[in-house]
Amino acid sequence: MNPRKKGQMYEISYRCAGYEKPFFERYPTYQEAKRRAAQIDYEKGLGTFVPPKPTEIGPDQETPRKRFITVGELLDEYVQVYGLSHWGDSFLSYNCHRIEHYIKPYIGNIAVRDLTTHDLDVFYHSLQDKPAVILKGHKKTDATVSPSVIEKTHTLLRGALNQAVKWEYIRINPAEHVTLPQYKPATRAVWNADEARNAIECCTDPILKLALLLALGCSMRIGEILGLTWDCVDCSEEAQEKGTAHVQVNKQLRRCQKTSLEALEKRGRSQVVFTFPERKQTHSTTALVLTAPKTQSSIRTIFLPHTVAAALQDALQAQKEHKELLGEAYHDYGLVLAHEDGRPYEERQIAALLQKLIEDHDLPPVVFHSLRHCSASLKLQIGGGNIKAVQGDTGHAQARMVTDLYSHIFNEDRRMLAQKMEKDFFQHSGKEDAQKHGQNDDAHVALQLLQANPDIARLIIATLGKDNTA
Repeated sequence: MNPRKKGQMYEISYRCAGYEKPFFERYPTYQEAKRRAAQIDYEKGLGTFVPPKPTEIGPDQETPRKRFITVGELLDEYVQVYGLSHWGDSFLSYNCHRIEHYIKPYIGNIAVRDLTTHDLDVFYHSLQDKPAVILKGHKKTDATVSPSVIEKTHTLLRGALNQAVKWEYIRINPAEHVTLPQYKPATRAVWNADEARNAIECCTDPILKLALLLALGCSMRIGEILGLTWDCVDCSEEAQEKGTAHVQVNKQLRRCQKTSLEALEKRGRSQVVFTFPERKQTHSTTALVLTAPKTQSSIRTIFLPHTVAAALQDALQAQKEHKELLGEAYHDYGLVLAHEDGRPYEERQIAALLQKLIEDHDLPPVVFHSLRHCSASLKLQIGGGNIKAVQGDTGHAQARMVTDLYSHIFNEDRRMLAQKMEKDFFQHSGKEDAQKHGQNDDAHVALQLLQANPDIARLIIATLGKDNTA
């Protein structure tokens, strides 16, 4: 029972048999809180501890805890009680970042019971002019907090205040009716088929080319590509001949905050498969790890096009040569994409290689994740719209995600669709109309001819009469 700092006070919490909810006590100093915790443990050990008698509280009264808990304290409790039980390492890290840099410095000291919708409206409006806090290792810019970050911050704060309602700290959630800055998600630029083929042909870097092939041919995420190991690859010639060459996606490479990883480890929720050793003793706050995939549906088998399987074979042979050349200096982690000494590539390094390829060959600018969009869209076109097959490759839990996010309709496809509409509908309809008009014109000419030659008309009628008699 270790005291936790809550604002300017130190809090201890404990449970007692027969009581559904825990008890909380606060003291002005850490030593007092520690002494009280020791006293409770001692009395519990003797069986003589009596929990404090609850104070009768009227409908308009609040406990000191409810009265004085601040937004910052609520968020700390929300992370400990809810976040560590439901969030993954990456989501936990980003939420802690937003709490520490975008919420606590501005409204962290406001009592939760005093927080209003107007306060939040003013807070979100002012946040647009605040400098964006860049995570360590990311490129520094002079940008201010973006509307997308404000929206994510609001989602986090609204969730915490919803929990505050359930915990009976407040009666209503002031975040339910706020007015957020206008935010329109940017449309992601995606290569079409010709642009993607051109990029592959132009690429001379073997690592980037293999990453491109895996992203386009297998619809894999960059973390899944970087975390792919040879024990999950079957690209043998026999498998290629049978059409069964495949990769098994069951992990991904990520860089995560050590504090988040440690917190999840304590809760028994760590999904780390392997932690890479640090190259330099720099006391980094992050760690490079292999973790379980994003979702359970992300664990999947993807069958390989022949070109991708052949490229994997070439990469395997090149790695064997590097191992023989370097000997013990080679760091063998079994990675498919690795530096010449076996060390892992990181996402930012692949992004830099892609950016250089785009600049050198004047290709349309895209980010690496756009290749996954491109892959899914091309597979939908080539596969005749087989959404379930594409979903199997992308690893989405719902087919709707494929149709909503990844079925990009390129301008060339739309142009061809318009031409097909003209040919199969409008022109076809025109021919039928022309035929009808032609038939009507012929009948009109025949009628005029018969009217001008009554003898011919009588002859035709007599002939028809004989045919009917026969």
